[in-house]
Amino acid sequence: MQLTAPASVSRLLLALLLLIGSEVLAWNNPTGRPVVEWVLLLPGYLALSALLLDFMVRYRVRDLFGALILTGIYSLSAALVLNPSATLNDLPRTLMTRVMGAHALLAAEMLGFFLVLTRGQTRSRRYLLIGAIIVGLAWGIWVKNWPPDEGFGAVDLPVMLAYCAGSLALIALLLYGLTARPLPALADESAPMPQDALRLGRQEWLMVAVILVASAGLRLVRGEIPPGGLFVAGLLVLCWAILWFRGRKKGATLLDGCFPPQPIAFSRFLLIASLFLALAVFGYNLPAIQVGTITPYTFIGLGFTAYGLAWLPTVSLVLGIQGYLRQLATQQQ
Repeated sequence: MQLTAPASVSRLLLALLLLIGSEVLAWNNPTGRPVVEWVLLLPGYLALSALLLDFMVRYRVRDLFGALILTGIYSLSAALVLNPSATLNDLPRTLMTRVMGAHALLAAEMLGFFLVLTRGQTRSRRYLLIGAIIVGLAWGIWVKNWPPDEGFGAVDLPVMLAYCAGSLALIALLLYGLTARPLPALADESAPMPQDALRLGRQEWLMVAVILVASAGLRLVRGEIPPGGLFVAGLLVLCWAILWFRGRKKGATLLDGCFPPQPIAFSRFLLIASLFLALAVFGYNLPAIQVGTITPYTFIGLGFTAYGLAWLPTVSLVLGIQGYLRQLATQQQ
């Protein structure tokens, strides 16, 4: 179990990114959460992070479609066990706009960010720059407009900057302060791949199950999960079934080159963080722009909704066509 330390760092880093995506980027009223609620949320994010990394290795998730299914599993699970009061409060609207929309899209972005941060390759610079520009600008616009639109208090710019700086500092701490040294290459090609350390053992599965079941039970007792939560659970099972049918025992995964974590250069991280911060401030202070009934804020909301409506049917259709073509090719041989 020499890989335990890198595995823990990877789980913590992905958990932090998922938390930032769902709580800060989506702005799930983090300023209004009591400390006790944060204490309940943290184990849940860590459990979901460990689950996603296990699935990525167990089912050899290797492409965009697999990643979308994986992040869908996260957003649906988080809706049931972490934030049902904010994501299931107005079904079916919030299922498309928040669960399948905003939270699934931000989870996909955070998963991509995780892979780029831990791969340490110079060719990823372009993706980081593009992501920092688009997400930073959109976040500044979203934080200024969404809370008042949903009945929360307006978020002042210093508060937004404090959450942004704190999030970036925590990412840097995990990425550069706790990342273990890379392990030497395995001499025996038949030996397990290093990323196999991310697969959960029996005791770890038990811990994950206890955390998620206890969290879901608490939300149920509080009355935060509506009857429509059964449909959400059904979509969750569907996503897991797709992942299971696509699974392989061997082959490449998206984690190739990312485990043990190989952080990008710290100077590049600072550049990306500074660019994100600057674009967020610019977006927050962007003057009112309106074309008909569309503003930058409503455009972002429409983007979340469109993503929520489209990604699962699109993935199902593409995978179905691929499966049919493979079967057809097999019959012709």
